[in-house]
Amino acid sequence: MDPKFALRFLLVLLLVSPLFVTNTMQAEAVQPYEETNQRKPSGTINGGMVSAVLSDKGYHAMSLTLDRILEAINPNSTITLFCPQDKAFFNSKYPQPPLTLLKYHAVPFKMNKDSMEASFRHGSKVDTLLPGHPLVVTSLPAGTHGYASLNLVKVTEWDLYNNGRLIVHGVEDFFDPAFQTLRYPQFDVVAKDVSSGGSWLKKATESWFLLF
Repeated sequence: MDPKFALRFLLVLLLVSPLFVTNTMQAEAVQPYEETNQRKPSGTINGGMVSAVLSDKGYHAMSLTLDRILEAINPNSTITLFCPQDKAFFNSKYPQPPLTLLKYHAVPFKMNKDSMEASFRHGSKVDTLLPGHPLVVTSLPAGTHGYASLNLVKVTEWDLYNNGRLIVHGVEDFFDPAFQTLRYPQFDVVAKDVSSGGSWLKKATESWFLLF
């Protein structure tokens, strides 16, 4: 073999090999970034972070009340929380809502726009953290109304917060358990753990009777 040819071949190998190694390292370095972009449930729920997000998005009243509901749930569970707008607190009979009412706004599983459309229909019940008192689907995202609603309360904003463990959606008002009790009594379940909120639920039901 010609010594000059061999020398040139060796120089080409030395010049090309660093480029090959660099490109390989860059390709491998992309993988961790792509994996971190996948939304996975975090180990715990950072209440302070969620409160800050809600406050930034205009849900100031619920951001101040959030700790009460978070303290009442299993930190390792997946929860969907429906968050009333500030005006709901001002118009409500309960400017400082009892824990029973807050639990009625929490669903013990992941529920978003897509899953609601795929898994529920008009009149479906949606179990909540308030034993024996489910929500009722009254319209679907792609239905004739053009928006989703539960207990005739419109879902105004999807995914205010979502870390895979806690999902928060905005709604225009508080859900009233009496709506389900009066219009969908077939969903009633006798629950033992309602002693702390029994009087409140009775008053809510009575207020609905006055409307009919």
